[in-house]
Amino acid sequence: MKKYIFLGIVALLPLQFALNAGSSVDLVTTRLLVPAILLLWLLDGFSRKNIWVANKAETWLIILFLFLPAFSLWIGLDPGKGVRKILYLFSIFPIYFVAADFARDEKFRAGIVKAIWASGALAAAVGIGQFLLPFLVGLDPTLAAWRKITPFFLGSSFGKLVTDNPSWLVNISGETWMRAFGFFPDPHTFSFFVSLCFFAGLGYFAWERNRKWKIVAGVSVALMFFAIVLSFSRGAYLGVIIGGLFFLAVLLHGSRSAGRVVVIGAVSFFLAAIFFQGTFQNRLVSAFDLKEGSNAERMKNWQQAISVVREYPLFGIGLGNYSSYVDPASGERSSIYAHNTLLDISSETGIINGFVFLALILASFWRNADSKNMLNLGLASGLVYFLVHGIFDTAIWSPQVMVILLVILAVGLHKNNEKFKYPADAKSLAGKQNSK
Repeated sequence: MKKYIFLGIVALLPLQFALNAGSSVDLVTTRLLVPAILLLWLLDGFSRKNIWVANKAETWLIILFLFLPAFSLWIGLDPGKGVRKILYLFSIFPIYFVAADFARDEKFRAGIVKAIWASGALAAAVGIGQFLLPFLVGLDPTLAAWRKITPFFLGSSFGKLVTDNPSWLVNISGETWMRAFGFFPDPHTFSFFVSLCFFAGLGYFAWERNRKWKIVAGVSVALMFFAIVLSFSRGAYLGVIIGGLFFLAVLLHGSRSAGRVVVIGAVSFFLAAIFFQGTFQNRLVSAFDLKEGSNAERMKNWQQAISVVREYPLFGIGLGNYSSYVDPASGERSSIYAHNTLLDISSETGIINGFVFLALILASFWRNADSKNMLNLGLASGLVYFLVHGIFDTAIWSPQVMVILLVILAVGLHKNNEKFKYPADAKSLAGKQNSK
């Protein structure tokens, strides 16, 4: 039963909502469900007198990553400002230990990957519907409706912060369009989530041999791809392109059916060239224009964060202290951050912890890439995406994104058997059978 509850938590992440426990306390359901599944897992382990924890590099790096922010509270500028974030970390990261144990079962491991891309497809469907809605009822009514439902999904306090500083619209050739972001606070967080699920789905699609599930996975992958495009997140565009190229390159190198892979790659490139022309191509190219407004502001954010890291290199200024340090007039919940994952971590908890988090992603990437099977190739490509998009934005404080990322890290711990490896061509299979 607990395994199915776990799958439900993963699959329904895009529909999380908030319980307003106080005037400034927005407790999203994910932060309650993760401790709940942890408790069920612990109770089951105690009853069997066997609690399994993966003795892997990723596990120790996660423990270290949790310890250093807690330590930064003690030596930080204002420990009280980091309490909210440290409680968040300890309410979300336990999902890794539960997922790592459940993923030891090979069949259930494939089920977890299936839940990941199903979750991404659900988020994508909401996001695409959201993008299309203004064309049916108008932009202003759509914005008004989303402002009304935002507090339900994000909470009163955080919802107000989001609606006061929205990034929901994009100007394309003089026209204002609604961006796809679903029930997430912004298109960047949305694209982080959907893209991680997209690559997990891409690996599953390449691995799956059952025609029914292959069709469902293929449709879901296509749905997620279009949702990423309609988020108009340039960091996501770059991440998906580089992650996709990595996926194709490894697939081409590892598969004996090289001709088929080349055709798939050529068709993908052709479709991308058609799809990314005009509006979307201009949006992608603008990411390299340093004079463009949002890019100039991002450069300024990076410079501020780098100066903080230089002044407080080892342990940072303390968890939760960055926004008030940059702008003392900012409130308890502020939209000020470094717009770079490693800089965000390093500025508040120290450059050591920044390297710990980078090592965590790279260790999991290498384990997945080295396993030479389709499911793990998709996970590895998703981690490539995460690193690239993380140059421009931060999503570690999103419960949905972090749960998906931690589950991916947990699934990637385990090596699969021959069934999961690259499919050999018919001749090589026949040769193996004859040799037996």
